[in-house]
Amino acid sequence: MRRERHHSPPPHTGTEAEMAPVILVTFAGRQKRMEILTRYIQSAMDAGIIDEWHVWDFTRSQQDHEWVTRQFGPVRYMGSAALYQSAGSAAPNQPLRLSATITNDFHIAIVPSDDGNEYFELVVGGWSNSHSVLRKLPRSALKNFDRDDAATVWSRPTPGVLSPGAANQIVLNIDAAGIPSLHVNNVVIGQWADLNLSAGASIMVRGGWGADLELGNVRSRIQRFVGNPNEHMPYWQAYDFYAKRLGTYSDSIFLKCDDDIVYMDLDKLSDFIEFRRTNPKYVLVSANVVNNGVCAHWQQLAGSIPEQVGEFERPAGGFGGSLWQSAERANDLHDFFLQTDSKHLPLPSKVIEWKERQSINFIAWLGKDLVHMALPKGDDERALTVDLPELLDRPTAIFSDFTVSHLSFGPQENGLALDRLINAYDELMRSSIAA
Repeated sequence: MRRERHHSPPPHTGTEAEMAPVILVTFAGRQKRMEILTRYIQSAMDAGIIDEWHVWDFTRSQQDHEWVTRQFGPVRYMGSAALYQSAGSAAPNQPLRLSATITNDFHIAIVPSDDGNEYFELVVGGWSNSHSVLRKLPRSALKNFDRDDAATVWSRPTPGVLSPGAANQIVLNIDAAGIPSLHVNNVVIGQWADLNLSAGASIMVRGGWGADLELGNVRSRIQRFVGNPNEHMPYWQAYDFYAKRLGTYSDSIFLKCDDDIVYMDLDKLSDFIEFRRTNPKYVLVSANVVNNGVCAHWQQLAGSIPEQVGEFERPAGGFGGSLWQSAERANDLHDFFLQTDSKHLPLPSKVIEWKERQSINFIAWLGKDLVHMALPKGDDERALTVDLPELLDRPTAIFSDFTVSHLSFGPQENGLALDRLINAYDELMRSSIAA
């Protein structure tokens, strides 16, 4: 089923529900695992099944961070502790215009194109939105927050310069003589005649001092969100972002998938979305996931996994279990699934209603339920599949007809036939998309 593409909530018509934007959220990202998923999602977006892909950078290695930065479009949002991200460039008579939602400490890095060793840093609305400064720094400072020895070359009081109630309109201009100036919400903040940017400059931005930054002039269907680094369980940041923007997203349908989903039945994805849309009683709906403890139990109960592959018990309370802990069992289950002709492991019924915990490898929720989803820091899986359903007295569900395969859980890593399985799933992806 092909859907029309759009980037904002549709008008209020009789077909509004059918036109609800579909937004996929992925917590990224391990390059070697995520490259397969990327091809599936690009195919689904080309078919009009998914409207936007929001890729949240929660990477744990510099190499993966650099890959996500290159691969997944312009930055839309940055946590207050995120480092500088590229925002474009400015040159004589070619100003940079930004729409920035931020309450204080909007940092702008002006990196001259002359390949020198220094850059200029503008802090707009620092010190509780009371002052702005210009600093000259070594380019190594782009990768840290240490400003104890920073040289300030200009400063002025700018009380209330950033608006907390609207997106701030930022214009960085370089005139014909190479002199830069900055306008914020149609007010001249400063002009610096002693700076020569005749060769132009690259521009980077970030927040800081508790202030997140959202850029409003991002029009790409694939958008990148940079979470605060070095948090053990960082995922609450994404749910908090959407919950705070309920008015924007209340008519949307959200999908959330792990970065190591290595198979997706694209022919049944629209059916999964339609089931999610038309069954609001479920807090969450999960796909039928290969390598998921709860799903494996039901798959075997339905006769879809023979006993010689292994015995897949019902995990106590829906959490953990022998499959979750075992690389050997994961290898055997993946091998069995890859050898099946149908690439589908049916459950005992089309829908399994569930009232315990389950792994959230591929789930869907309704935008209107974001009113309940400002999650606390901590275990998002428990909050979404146990605590929230109990609070709302609404179950979750597993939808049998839409199959995805999840590569691995953390305890399975030691002993998983990673390269062999990735190569096999890559081959399956290429044949599936070609078909």
